[in-house]
Amino acid sequence: MSATSVDSIKCENNGKKDEKKFELKKNFGFWSGVALTIGTIVGSGIFVSPVGVLRSVHGSIGVCLLVWVGCGLIAMMSALCYCELGASLRTSGGEVTNFQLAYGPAISFMYIWSKLMISPGTAITLQVFGSYLISPFFSDGCTPPDSAIKLIAILLLCFLTYLNCVSVKKSVKFEIAFSITKFLAMALIATGGIVCLALGNEAGRYNFDNAFAAGPLTAITAWDVGMAVYQGNFSYDGYRALYFISEEIKDVKKNLPRATITALSLVVAMYALVNIGYLSVLSVDELTSSKAVAVTFGHKILGPMAFIMPFFVCFSTMGNHNGVVLANARLPFAAARSGLMPHIFSMIHIKYYTPISGVLTTFFLTLFFVLVGDVESLINAFAFFEWAVTGLNSASVLILRRKFPKLDRPYRVPTVIPILLVCLSIFFVVVPFLRRPSFVFVYAVIFYILTLIGYYLYVVKKLRLPGSRRATIFLQKLLQCAETDWNGIELEKDN
Repeated sequence: MSATSVDSIKCENNGKKDEKKFELKKNFGFWSGVALTIGTIVGSGIFVSPVGVLRSVHGSIGVCLLVWVGCGLIAMMSALCYCELGASLRTSGGEVTNFQLAYGPAISFMYIWSKLMISPGTAITLQVFGSYLISPFFSDGCTPPDSAIKLIAILLLCFLTYLNCVSVKKSVKFEIAFSITKFLAMALIATGGIVCLALGNEAGRYNFDNAFAAGPLTAITAWDVGMAVYQGNFSYDGYRALYFISEEIKDVKKNLPRATITALSLVVAMYALVNIGYLSVLSVDELTSSKAVAVTFGHKILGPMAFIMPFFVCFSTMGNHNGVVLANARLPFAAARSGLMPHIFSMIHIKYYTPISGVLTTFFLTLFFVLVGDVESLINAFAFFEWAVTGLNSASVLILRRKFPKLDRPYRVPTVIPILLVCLSIFFVVVPFLRRPSFVFVYAVIFYILTLIGYYLYVVKKLRLPGSRRATIFLQKLLQCAETDWNGIELEKDN
């Protein structure tokens, strides 16, 4: 065996030998890690429109609840794969590192740009915030102007961007506070619904007495169940948030697996209880026709206090976008250290120790999509992306075990789990293409071709625009940032 330097992800520290390294600070412990994971998973979806699963299974209550729990178990299995990778590699930036090691820099480059393109989908979340915040000031039947909703969304975006630029600690405290708020909201829905059911709510009793009624069951096909899982899976997206900030976790070997598993277990349980709460009060028709289920639920059981539900939705969207900004800003940071993005992104603020250029990149991309407004077509084009990442990530666990058997792995996921996830991912990536081919997928294919061309020009041929060095120096001075003392990682590999 011999120690092999991974050149593709190694960065020199310019000869610095200071005892105190200039690097990202470890601001995340166990509870803050739990809060970030919960905050990134739980957005507006569970409060606004959790009906995709129910529609896919033709209104079958029993199958709907089973799918929600099943999606949670799939997310848990995938999270366990991330726990092994994060605890062993301990580098920020999500899949940037393990994709490079397992598949090479070209695949990692394609992943980076795909992730950056779909991440501004949170523009929808910001506009949900704007809509719910302003709607109480308009009478029934009056629709708030789109310009006002976008203005509020932009103001929130600016605030969260500023927060993540100047203080990771304050961002963490913000996330903890709003994660608590989210659980209070979900607990209110679950408890209120179950109490109504116990008191004899007719809609609730009918729903659960006929949970596995023959009518809906006979109409359900394997394709319907698959699409229900496809829908439900998006509600759990965000469980890998801690993997993106592995370098900033205290005692990462222990806290990354513990915090991720704890947070996801709580979310799975609360999602199931919230759905039970909804179904204890609302009929299937009311659920599937409502554009804001939590608000409809609030009007049913809270009476004059129903106004608190829109505020809970606002709090949830704020916490969700804060978690997304915090995690996604580490992506260009890690990519630049690997030579896959411009050098400026590998630097952090000299006073605040934040990847300021990554935060601002997320800001400008999201701002663009808030102003344009048409994000759904982009999300549809990359609908298969998350499943593809899940499959590639799960396979990388097995590949890295073979390539680097001596790598310290404080946590090891059972081998059957990544194998099962690879099979599921192949199904959910390939079947939609075969079952319902859509021209929108052509955009994704064109995008990946352009990405490979960009990789060849930027990484292989190392072509740079004229004046790029001077631009880097200018931005470095403007943003007051400098390169970190990061020496890459050393891995042992068979000759």
